Amino acid sequence: MDDSGLKDQYDVIVVGTGLTECILSGIFSVEGKAVLHIDRNWYYGGESASLDLDHFWKTNKWTPEQRAKDAEYQAACQKIDSEEEAKARVYKKDHGGSLEGYQAADRWSLYPPSPGPRLPAAWVKPGATMNELPRECNKWHIPLVPKFLMADGELTKFIRSIPALHDIEFLQVGGSYVVRSDAPHKVPSTRMEALSSPLVSKMQKLYLQNFLQFIAAYKDEDPNTHRKGLSLDSNTMRDFYKSFGLDAWTSEFIGHAMALYVDDSYLDKPAREPIQRIILYVRSMARFGKSPYIFPRYGLNELPERFSRVSAVYGGLHALNTPLQEVVYQGGKMTGVKILHPETKAEVTINTKTLIADPTYFLGDSTKIRQVGKVVRAICIINHQIEGLAGVDSAQIIIPASQMSRKNDVYIFMVSSTNFKVAQEGYSIVSVSTIVEGNDDQPERELEPGFVRIGLGSGYLGRNEEKFIQVVDLYEPVADGRSDNVYITRSYDATTHFETCTDDVKDIFKRITGNELVVENLKVQQPVEEDE
Repeated sequence: MDDSGLKDQYDVIVVGTGLTECILSGIFSVEGKAVLHIDRNWYYGGESASLDLDHFWKTNKWTPEQRAKDAEYQAACQKIDSEEEAKARVYKKDHGGSLEGYQAADRWSLYPPSPGPRLPAAWVKPGATMNELPRECNKWHIPLVPKFLMADGELTKFIRSIPALHDIEFLQVGGSYVVRSDAPHKVPSTRMEALSSPLVSKMQKLYLQNFLQFIAAYKDEDPNTHRKGLSLDSNTMRDFYKSFGLDAWTSEFIGHAMALYVDDSYLDKPAREPIQRIILYVRSMARFGKSPYIFPRYGLNELPERFSRVSAVYGGLHALNTPLQEVVYQGGKMTGVKILHPETKAEVTINTKTLIADPTYFLGDSTKIRQVGKVVRAICIINHQIEGLAGVDSAQIIIPASQMSRKNDVYIFMVSSTNFKVAQEGYSIVSVSTIVEGNDDQPERELEPGFVRIGLGSGYLGRNEEKFIQVVDLYEPVADGRSDNVYITRSYDATTHFETCTDDVKDIFKRITGNELVVENLKVQQPVEEDE
């Protein structure tokens, strides 16, 4: 081991600090494995990071050349700030310690031309100087992959099972909605809500009540709670819907807004998984009542950062700004990696028997990853109330595919500054996303139904509002990793929840260890005490 703490051998090396990678890093560290965790970026989160306003703006609005000139611009602005502050000190000294009557300069008018487009001044505190700008920008936490947590989901269970994560502050999300006939409606999850829901006809209300009663009572170990004549493993979900008399629309909103499927391919597969998903939704709703979702008060970056901290507490070594140079193989098996040393920047080889990496570290390698689609996502900063969500500070809205003549749903994620510390007061962060279906060069057109729903249809933007379009390739691993010891995670999909992420965590854990990941059974070791 050298002075940086870097060893030449680790049980597990994790590359990338997306949430999936950070959960796995934390879990293996808690179980007593020696873990090295690296990332090419200087910040945690990878593809699922939350960025402060300045970083987010420059990433999306500035060219690489403009970002390269940013250091010169920052230095010039800070010089002006220092000169203006010196003038104020002189005035105060000359006027008996008072600044009364002092005419402060409009520093923004004094700053040199920015190398790139400037932030809207309304997004930061009025009168903020360049020196104050970092603090103002740090009040924003803009997620690149906006997702909620299910209140009774696997990720929440991970967090509850590890004491070091208990102080993350979560707030309940204000509502879960599905759109029908151009209006958002609360998703019913109990028999009583089914009675009053405008989503379904009077006849369907009765059938939906019966279905939700079955869901609420179902216990795998109790045959008396099972549907007579049907099996979760040998019958399809389509069979179950038909058994309860549910029509196409009622089945669709159950499958998409409760089971949270992105399309209808689940209908002709065994019913066990969708039934379990619906049970999870109902149980998550029961924990709080307004919606099944929760969200960190201070934004999503708390999650990868805190799981990384757990790994460090249990002996893991973390190195940001550390690119992966090469994966080393011998006889077809991965035996280690070459990286730039975190301090000396010399290339070093670190040995390991297990490598976990996010797919962006294998771009162009068709033997390791394959593209399985594209997500188009618009992250919008708005200052108006979304129609139909009066008094709601956060929400998920699903526009089912059938309402738009599409194959895939459109998802809307919204958190506001009312209770969440994610934006300047008066602003909300809204994401609209879907799976790309067309082949044209403007996939953002596929988001138009979502834009209309949030009041940004036909390209409209209100004063001091903005939207940022991202088109992201989705990847999955070609192989399961057992043959060469390289385990690649999946890209984050278009959904607005993390259940698919935790499915990936459990799948990779089982492939590596041969055991099911049961959160309650984690072999928690004593934290590693740091040398004094």
